[in-house]
Amino acid sequence: METVITRTKLTSDLTALFKRGEVYADSWSTEVRRQLNVEDPLVDLVAKRLDDGWHVVITGNAGDGKSHLVVTAGELARNQRVEVEADDQRPKPLTSEHRLFIRDAATLDDEAILAWTAAAQSAGAQLVITLNEGPLTSLAARQGQGFYEEVRRVAHARARGEDESDPEGVLILNLAGRQLVYADFVAQALARLLPAVVPCDTCHDDQRCPRTAGRDLLSESEEAVSRLTFLLRLLGQSGMRLTARELWTFLSDLFFGWTCPTGSRDVDKLPGWWWGRVFERSSAIGRAIGREFDPIRAADANVDSRLWLGDASGLGIPERTPLLTPRNLHGAHPADALGAFASAKRAWFFLTPSIDAEKMIDRQSQIPKYAQLIEEADSVGQRAVQRMILMINGHRLKINESRQLYLSRHHRLTAISRPSLIAASETAKADDLQVMLPYHAEAHGISDAGFRPTRVELSWKGGRGAVFAVDYQSWLQLKKPRSIYSDREQEALDTALDLFIGQAPVSPGFDPEIVAVDHSTGVTTRMTVRGGSNPMFEVAPS
Repeated sequence: METVITRTKLTSDLTALFKRGEVYADSWSTEVRRQLNVEDPLVDLVAKRLDDGWHVVITGNAGDGKSHLVVTAGELARNQRVEVEADDQRPKPLTSEHRLFIRDAATLDDEAILAWTAAAQSAGAQLVITLNEGPLTSLAARQGQGFYEEVRRVAHARARGEDESDPEGVLILNLAGRQLVYADFVAQALARLLPAVVPCDTCHDDQRCPRTAGRDLLSESEEAVSRLTFLLRLLGQSGMRLTARELWTFLSDLFFGWTCPTGSRDVDKLPGWWWGRVFERSSAIGRAIGREFDPIRAADANVDSRLWLGDASGLGIPERTPLLTPRNLHGAHPADALGAFASAKRAWFFLTPSIDAEKMIDRQSQIPKYAQLIEEADSVGQRAVQRMILMINGHRLKINESRQLYLSRHHRLTAISRPSLIAASETAKADDLQVMLPYHAEAHGISDAGFRPTRVELSWKGGRGAVFAVDYQSWLQLKKPRSIYSDREQEALDTALDLFIGQAPVSPGFDPEIVAVDHSTGVTTRMTVRGGSNPMFEVAPS
């Protein structure tokens, strides 16, 4: 009985926590932390390094879960912990048996952190610290050559995609490159969130409330959880970083963000069902998902007509799913009819086991195609180099060539109009280029840690020159037809390419071939320049 009471009270505490929106906080009690803890493969790594006596530095952005990771791992490790509070500006006596924990470097002055660090190093104590990029940079600058400068060097090298090892006796983890949607976070978070969902304040104990009825449908559908996870991973592939805090907020808002209006009809409750709230435009994540994919844009004559007529039999939707009949609403309330159809189509997408959801998404979104470039860069780097060369040559010169990059430049002939002519007189071989994947080496050999690159960086071999980063947006821009009108995105892409190409390690060749494309007329001209005392041009328009 005592166990049941404790569990009931904890569920009640979690419900209150989610209602308040305190979905991810460093101040959670030990019981709440354990109840909401999502299993993290990095915890065992950190705990082992702590037991081995290593220093541990966790860096990243706000909301990445730095403190939660260290605290959870610390509960598994052995040692006497000394936690530095905000008002502990002067170090206390330490011994080799102590573990010095600085939870958040931003709460202390740099001088205090450096003093505590020096005290720990002098005593042979462990140092465990979580900090953002700002404090790390200022600490490295103030300390000079030493511990924090080395940490910064390693973290930045991995952020560029280099395979940099940890310094001896120090574990460095930079969570800024982590994508939690790849670490099974969503399914585990839902498993902990859903038991705390209760009817809204309007419905009181009515289990037909969209919160609780929707909770039951999501709990019983592996397909729904998988498809929701896939949509969030889609955003991760496009470069949108979803931190632990943002994911908790989004998932809890699917249920706790809705309250039924007083005296509402069934049609008024439609916006409260989680399958519609996934695409809620008031949420940044919802807007981003809707831009890439929404089932209501996936036309299917058989499915659409049956949903419109209110005949969902045979479509595979669970019978207790609350679907209305849009046709019956259309005469008097056209907007309600469209809302009812949208809700039904989204419920069909999430809850019907038999549909090929990934194929449906692939027809609407370009992100899966972009993800192929990243996968190729990871497995066969030189093939990805050639694919990027092909895109750049095609975008600038309409040349279908992947083995050599034409060193075209965007010629700014006037200040008031965009020039249409782009020309190239030199080329660089594909073998002169390489690709890098930022944060690729941050996982420390743990395949499911969630470190997945979101962009590919093209660079010249030998480490010289600029780097051309191809993220999802620049990839889309490279695929677009060129415009001779002023276009901010195209201008930014051209500038980046100019800087990159301008640092190519090549020298002008003898008798160069000049290729020029006039993007206003589409005419391509090839000119061969012969040197000597009587230079000659051979022009061959094509």
